Amino acid sequence: MAKVTQLKSVAAKAAANSLPRPIEKVRDRYLSLASSYLEDMLDGADDILYDLAEKEADSERERYFDAMRELRIQRAGLMAGLKQVIQQQFSNLGRPQEETSSLESTKLDLDSLTLVNEEELETTVALDNMARRARNGCVEQLKVLCHRLEYLFESKAEITERNNPLEPRQLVDAFSQGLEKLSLDIKSRLIILKLFEREVMAETGYMVSEANKVLVDAGVLPDMKTAPIAPARKPGNRSLAGSQASSSSSAAGSNDQMFGLLQELLVTMRGMQGGSAAASGASAGADMSAAMAVMQNGVPYLNGAPVANAASVHQVSSDDLMGVLNRLQRVERSLSETDGEKANLKDDLSELLDSEHGEAIHALDQADDDVINLVSLLFDFILDDEGLPSEIKALIGRLQIPLLKVAITDKNFFSNDNHEARLLLNMLARAGNQWDPQQGIQDDLYQRINHAVHRIIDDFEDDASLFATLLDEFQRFFDSQSSRSERVEQRVREAEEGKARAELARQEVVAVLDKRMAGRQLPDVVVRLLRQGWQQVLYLTWLREGADNGAWQQQVKVVDGVVWSVLPHRDQAALEKLKALSPKLLKTLHSGLAQISYDEAEAKQLLIKFQDVHQQLLKGLETERVAVEPEMPAPQPQAQEEAVLPENHFLVKKAGQLAPGQWIELVDGDEPRRAKLAANIRAGVKMVFTNRRGIKVEEFSAYTLAVALHEGTVKLIEEGALFDRALEAVIGDLRRMQASAQH
Repeated sequence: MAKVTQLKSVAAKAAANSLPRPIEKVRDRYLSLASSYLEDMLDGADDILYDLAEKEADSERERYFDAMRELRIQRAGLMAGLKQVIQQQFSNLGRPQEETSSLESTKLDLDSLTLVNEEELETTVALDNMARRARNGCVEQLKVLCHRLEYLFESKAEITERNNPLEPRQLVDAFSQGLEKLSLDIKSRLIILKLFEREVMAETGYMVSEANKVLVDAGVLPDMKTAPIAPARKPGNRSLAGSQASSSSSAAGSNDQMFGLLQELLVTMRGMQGGSAAASGASAGADMSAAMAVMQNGVPYLNGAPVANAASVHQVSSDDLMGVLNRLQRVERSLSETDGEKANLKDDLSELLDSEHGEAIHALDQADDDVINLVSLLFDFILDDEGLPSEIKALIGRLQIPLLKVAITDKNFFSNDNHEARLLLNMLARAGNQWDPQQGIQDDLYQRINHAVHRIIDDFEDDASLFATLLDEFQRFFDSQSSRSERVEQRVREAEEGKARAELARQEVVAVLDKRMAGRQLPDVVVRLLRQGWQQVLYLTWLREGADNGAWQQQVKVVDGVVWSVLPHRDQAALEKLKALSPKLLKTLHSGLAQISYDEAEAKQLLIKFQDVHQQLLKGLETERVAVEPEMPAPQPQAQEEAVLPENHFLVKKAGQLAPGQWIELVDGDEPRRAKLAANIRAGVKMVFTNRRGIKVEEFSAYTLAVALHEGTVKLIEEGALFDRALEAVIGDLRRMQASAQH
């Protein structure tokens, strides 16, 4: 009999833990969404497990039935446990993070180590991969959320991946804690984890986006912008299917729902475009020669009103529309890039229809009209995108008619992320983001984009496989280019990281010696011995081993010993200690200098003179000394007027956290340049940028880059899927329009 786990509820007062009110709102919204998605998953898990049991032999079938029973019995505990852990994670916000042990800080008892259980390891790997995949989809949104949370805590608490309750890792941990209490074999456990990933973790981007929205609505850093992440489904709309057939029909229904949602949002726009034209005024005439009506339930409507004289209307079917678009596409072939912007697409359609069918009111099917409006809105966004160079936008803009034809014949175009036409558009835009106008239109990348666009204009009729062919060809070209530039970038990165590490080593060594020598009166031989000889020993050890290594720490102690040994000593105990220490120091110094192949003759002379100093001190004699000046210049205070941004400004932190691969636009002069972050050294101390061919073109620190972003001389380039961003923006605009109309 399966055991029932009793979970104690957490009092609301304890959960709140004096959090700022906006964070409480985030917590409540997050709890609501996470609980709803988990409930949906558990609702559908029975069907999935039953289907799996039906496909197995009798010997394997029982495991799935056991898992079904266990989930039913423990359902309430899983739900309560998830809420409890999430509430605790929020309660811990703002508290000092506990020190966690690591391989570096923990002494390991090798005798006590045992092999990790294989099933436990398999589960751990699955959890880690699940969290990583979920996080990859919402990195930028998480960064912005961290800034907002830290702002609410007045920068007194650091919000990181370890303590941010909305991190995918935290949600995975919350669920896994409850899952550990279930009596399940490893196969059933991994199946449930896969369901959790598909039904709950897939929505983490949306949940983080919602958290940012809650904080923006509360006035928390509203100027920090990130693209919203739409949910794959709303809570309560189960996507789990009990069989392959029902899964297919569910997907089709989802696609229909997507286009239906877009049509519902377009209703508001239709009303705003309609005006107050009277039915009697909607007759064909000179002023209406270019007008386009819409068929609604068999009745033609123009400007929101039914057309009085239906006989004057020429109804355009989807097939007729495709024929007209094919002819417009042939016109597009004859246009050059210098022909300027063309007229509105509907005007072009109406003019061509007038020329073929006489001047009349041409009526489109409602669905076709909606598709035309949607594609027009999408291309408005694309052509306004600041990330694309104007030359690339001009090329991509010529794909409006071909993509409109795709959308008319396949309404799934708007909901299918893997549609070949969408993937090609995203690929061309991604490549276009990396094209530098200074390279000119003869550049091979521009020519490849130009070739793909013109192949579509010239050859596409109604077979979408052309997009797949071009996508494959372009992907291979782009990967080859990227591979070559990555090899050059790697050499640049290694060289820059080596230079930065060498400089850091030099600074560390100089700082160690300055701390122990500067401001003292020391014998000249000691200054030369440490600054010329032992400094090189320290430098090479730091480069090879780092500052945490025992050899480095021992060599620093040698410096302390050398300096102490030449101080004036008066009491007998100190002289006895010096007498014992002197031969040990000489032996250690000789060995260290020999290991770095220091000039043997010079080392011998320095050590002899150093020994003489000890002999004089042991005899109570005075030794000649020099005042030691610091080798590292004191930092100059920055003039007040030069501090464009405070060091803790969110742009400084954002710049320091940029990952290699981020593209920027350098606005210097008439023609902007494009560069990619090849190396971010020591979290923004040094940031090296290369061009598309991997050649270094610019260098910033996090602060100077933040200032450039603030002043507009540098812009971050958004490389996310262009079509997807455009669709999200259009949906957002239509929703705002709808909300405005309702108020």
